[in-house]
Amino acid sequence: MAFPSEPTPLLNRILRTLLPAWGSILDNHDHYRLQFIYTQIDRDARNRPRFSHHRYHVNRQHYFYPASLVKLPLAVLALEKINTLSIAGLSAQTPMQVVNTLSCRIPYDHEDGERPEDPVSPASSIRRMLVASDNGGYNRLWEFLTRDYANQRLSECGFGDIRLLHRLASGCTLKENRISNMVRFIDDSGRVIYEQQPTASSIPDANPLAPVSFGNATIVNGERRPTPLTADYLNYAPLGEMHRFLIAIMFPNSAAWEQSIRLQSNDYRLLRTGMGLLPSESGMPRYAAYPDNFRKFFLFGDTAHPLSPTLREINVAGRGYGFLSDLAYLSDSVRGIDFFLSAVIYVNANGVVNDDIYEYDSIGKPFFAALCKAVYEFETTRKRRLRPNLLED
Repeated sequence: MAFPSEPTPLLNRILRTLLPAWGSILDNHDHYRLQFIYTQIDRDARNRPRFSHHRYHVNRQHYFYPASLVKLPLAVLALEKINTLSIAGLSAQTPMQVVNTLSCRIPYDHEDGERPEDPVSPASSIRRMLVASDNGGYNRLWEFLTRDYANQRLSECGFGDIRLLHRLASGCTLKENRISNMVRFIDDSGRVIYEQQPTASSIPDANPLAPVSFGNATIVNGERRPTPLTADYLNYAPLGEMHRFLIAIMFPNSAAWEQSIRLQSNDYRLLRTGMGLLPSESGMPRYAAYPDNFRKFFLFGDTAHPLSPTLREINVAGRGYGFLSDLAYLSDSVRGIDFFLSAVIYVNANGVVNDDIYEYDSIGKPFFAALCKAVYEFETTRKRRLRPNLLED
């Protein structure tokens, strides 16, 4: 899947509508490290999609911290590994345990967020990851996949530029992130039906852009240091690759996998449902107090009201070190509209990393909502030869 190298005339036409309010962002896109991709979808008589891509300053050499965006490929690979193991009684619903022997603080909670008495399973971890960006769910599945397996499968499937190198919010050292803990799957009778021994990673610790850094100062253990944050050993997920990954999950029959991801229909349902649910719709008591705009930056921005009552966002979003990102499939079944939109922006005015003073709410989220609104309004006027049947997707 090839993306154009520069903003297309059509994209420039859409962006002109943003100039009065957001010209300072667009005129200083390098400062804000702004990248985004808008993909139009047209259908043939059999409802098969054809994609037209429009991108704005997307460059895989421009590093951004992906934060929770990496939860999508990890969830996909975990489901696939369960299918590949093909062990009787082992499914995404099977209770799993992680035996942590490392000294780092790994946030594993032992309830799945639906009912405290329910066991933890890959499916419950995925729901929590996708609905509320739960780091414990990510880290649990990280142990199951192992670092080498996850990156090998990404490469085999044509996504070798994505690198999953560490746990999230764990406090683990570089050495500890090379080690995957023991994982067990337990059946209803308490019998171990699959046990995976601890493994050590052999792949390089650094991401492909190393050496790379950002910011002009960093807070470390409460102390300000006048040096940028070194990002050599942080996860790496170029926006174009992640955008392509989401398209493959939403439209697997149109994806040109080098080696197909082995997912079943119920796996796709779990992923799409998790990415589409608002916290208030999730049925998870622990997330009842989360606002609906918690992770739907395009749909809500920083407000409590969605851009449109008929527009839905199936997405995964990231927020960390001043980088805000959203990777989304948006659809409006009433108007017969669907499209993809992915974006990243860096909002760290003072240049200090880890001081928790970022302009997520004042700049990042409102800009994302304005960008989505501009694209959505264009989509409402765009002529289509055939109206899509969104119920088939």
